[in-house]
Amino acid sequence: MYRFFICYLLLQFLFASTSLTAQNFTDSLLQKNYKELAQQFFKLRKTDSTKAKKIADFYIKKAKNNTDTLKIVKGLYLYKYISNYEEEHKYMDSIIMYTKSKQNKEYPALAYFAKAQLFLYEKRDIKKTINNLNEARKHAILNKNIDLVNRVDYHIATIKSEHLNDKEKALEIFKKCEKYYSNGTKYNHKVNYLYTLHIIAETYLGIKKYDSTTYYNTVGYYKASISADSNLIPMKSYFVLCEGINQYAKRKYQTAIDSINKALPTMIEFKDKAKTIDAYFYLGKSYYDLDNKEKAISYFKKTDSILETLKSIPQYTHIKTYEYLKNYYKNVNDLQNQNKYLNKLNTVLNEYLNDQIFISKKVKEDYDIPLLLEEQDVLIQKLNKSNSTYVSSILILIILLLSSGGLLYYQYRKKRLYRLRFEKLMEAHTVVSESVHIDKKTEIVAANKTIQVPEKHITHILGKLDEFEKELKYLTLGISAQSLSDDINTNVKYLSRVINHYKNKTFTTYLNELRIAHAVKELKTNITLQKYTIKAIANEMGYNSAETFSNAFYKQVKIKPSYFIKELRKAENNKQ
Repeated sequence: MYRFFICYLLLQFLFASTSLTAQNFTDSLLQKNYKELAQQFFKLRKTDSTKAKKIADFYIKKAKNNTDTLKIVKGLYLYKYISNYEEEHKYMDSIIMYTKSKQNKEYPALAYFAKAQLFLYEKRDIKKTINNLNEARKHAILNKNIDLVNRVDYHIATIKSEHLNDKEKALEIFKKCEKYYSNGTKYNHKVNYLYTLHIIAETYLGIKKYDSTTYYNTVGYYKASISADSNLIPMKSYFVLCEGINQYAKRKYQTAIDSINKALPTMIEFKDKAKTIDAYFYLGKSYYDLDNKEKAISYFKKTDSILETLKSIPQYTHIKTYEYLKNYYKNVNDLQNQNKYLNKLNTVLNEYLNDQIFISKKVKEDYDIPLLLEEQDVLIQKLNKSNSTYVSSILILIILLLSSGGLLYYQYRKKRLYRLRFEKLMEAHTVVSESVHIDKKTEIVAANKTIQVPEKHITHILGKLDEFEKELKYLTLGISAQSLSDDINTNVKYLSRVINHYKNKTFTTYLNELRIAHAVKELKTNITLQKYTIKAIANEMGYNSAETFSNAFYKQVKIKPSYFIKELRKAENNKQ
């Protein structure tokens, strides 16, 4: 009984002490003004989120008592730093509601900007990100917040570069931001200036302008080195890392390794996951290309370990990590690990295929997903036969496969459909209608009234088009309606009207059908042409890029040229 009484008194004392401490903390807030409350909030937000929340609550309560809308909004904005995704959205929406009819230089623009960052980094919802950035920019311009306009523009350019692949347009915006920040005297201007130099260097790297990348890395490194602010000096490492990756692109692998290793400790110290992933990934690629596979794999594993901690899907470049690891374990006949990384690759590709931006298109161009799934099916069969101890692993694998069953079924159907289209294409003699020959003058007269082109011009154009087709002039690079009309001594309007009437299609469709029909015919019979790259075949068929050729080929025959060539080779091998 005596011991119980002592414990009871002790607990009462502890609770009283805690309560007293909390009361003292609350009382201390009464003596502070708004600026002091905000300072204490930022001091505690990382070390004691409970007290930080109390400060934010007190800040808002004080503002409401004083009917100070601006201070209420600033108090709500404090929650941005201590809230989860859903809560932060709620607070930003509240700010927008409060300031809808009572705007100032900062709000609601900052709230829209914060929402854009949430959609970008937490959900990778590019459409909603852009919508909120546009709202933020509109309000920032309206209230003459030039600093925020440039912050918004920087983010818009980042999305254009990294998510929409419009790097040339992104460069224009980044350089505008660079000019603005280079003239600034504030600390945040100096920081943003260095960040802008860095992303310009990365963007030039993305469009393979390696000398320009080196130039901006050199300028950025120098500016960081001479900075009077010691906090900016570590930024040198970011330019060193970027230049290391640039050296890899130039195939100077040892130089790349030296630069990346020099920058890596800073990335780890700053807990910058994105740049640490870059460092490990390009160290792996450098060692791989130097034929040091064991060391390369160790870095790819490090890359994978950090990728697993990300909240969103990785950058498209980094998914090659899974490809390297899968192929390595395939070569050493390690079925378990081969399947592990193959499954990771398929899972990430599935997420990218559901993406509504350009990256989903790039996935389809870069990867033959049906073949990846076929490889996984073979692996599962081997795992089943090899050892009964793999049963538990197979069960887990089945669960993972079921979770992506929709993709598997979709790819199976797609593969089957591709095969049917290929067989149909092999049976067909041509995939485009024959040239239209007009023998009766009455038909030309009737057409003259319909399409409003003089009879002599119709006859002349049809004759030239017949010649154009027979002599394969449509394979000329860079041909256009204007250049063809110039060559046959007519004008674009007459040419287009005749093609629309007699060919029943636009000039572009007419040209593409002729080229693709010829490509199909040549690929069927010309084994040498089958060995060309898609880019080289595209050039042979009159296209400037592999992408334009692939899109035109698919639009006309509903399969990709890469698949068509692969099946042609299979058929050739079966004959032998």
